[in-house]
Amino acid sequence: MMLVALQGQAQGYHYDVNNDGAITIADVVSLVNKLLGKPDEGDTSNNEQRKLILRVSENPLISPNGAKANKRLAPAILTNTLDHFYINMMYYHNDKDNEEWSEWRKTNRSVTHSTVQTPGHYENNSSWPTSSEIEDDGPVTVFGYYTYYKSNVDFFELNYGNPYLQVVTEESSDDQRDVLVAKKTDTWNNCQGVVNLVFNHVCAALQFSLIKTSSLADYSVEVKEVKLHNVHDSGKYDLLNDEWYGYNLDNNYSDFTLNAHMNGVANAITVSDEQVTLLGKDKDDYLFLIPQTITGMAKGTAITTADTEKKAYLEIKCKIYDSNNNYKVGAASGLNEFGSVYLPFSATLNTGHIHPFIISIGTAIRDAQGNKIFN
Repeated sequence: MMLVALQGQAQGYHYDVNNDGAITIADVVSLVNKLLGKPDEGDTSNNEQRKLILRVSENPLISPNGAKANKRLAPAILTNTLDHFYINMMYYHNDKDNEEWSEWRKTNRSVTHSTVQTPGHYENNSSWPTSSEIEDDGPVTVFGYYTYYKSNVDFFELNYGNPYLQVVTEESSDDQRDVLVAKKTDTWNNCQGVVNLVFNHVCAALQFSLIKTSSLADYSVEVKEVKLHNVHDSGKYDLLNDEWYGYNLDNNYSDFTLNAHMNGVANAITVSDEQVTLLGKDKDDYLFLIPQTITGMAKGTAITTADTEKKAYLEIKCKIYDSNNNYKVGAASGLNEFGSVYLPFSATLNTGHIHPFIISIGTAIRDAQGNKIFN
């Protein structure tokens, strides 16, 4: 009866003693120990245990009109489906005179979502630094970050502990995912180890569609593949200042196959002049790139020159023919029946923004030498 009464008292006064998102028998035991003046299990006078509790939320992507996108329109990687992420901590460690972040908890530890607890609660084995590690209740910064396991994201420190993520995007768009980043600075006395991490989408989200212009109304257009060439594929994300840098210092470029989003379907797309055709599995599917300014090739530039100068362009593998099967692009038979046409591509990609692009196939398309296909 005493145990039941204590449990009821804990619930009545919201005594989630161990801050795990639920009131359980462990909270009751901890409460009894506190009432009796006993330390919790595992605590000693020389080994202070301060549990780290993580509560998670997010800022959604920003839609093209400047408003935050409804979460139904955001990519699949959201905090309500996020099963894990990684954390690191940094804090001053008995070296405040030098004013440097002199101690790291470089765990790169995976934090797993707890389905049995309240939403946004994540299980972890980390602990808040003890009072002997941080004098005078000093601040601790907790970093959280996530990307799909196939993407290359690493946690680095630079310039006396300035932390950053080195991000390399996958060339295969099927393997790409967003990068989520969060940080929170607090003290033990203020938060008692409960850290609210608000994640931000730090890549740019691109979405491509195709349409045929009215100038080709008398032609059929079938598209097999669309590639975006000469785009920076890597950069460094400064975790303290929340900004990208370094992408334009490295000569790292990739080509991204846009219609790899097509769920593995290799058949050509028949492009309409009445409505756009999405180059993706659905409206929630994006190509994630490092935020950057992309400079397109000039009209009439040969592709060999564009590649040498690293100017961006779209390559569209297609067939274009009239009602009499007269082909302007591609061949009527044979293994190589699709030909390539090219369009310049320029854009300014912003962090956390959705960027829609409509690729118009019309008389502006050119061949590999930069010559017009339709005169």
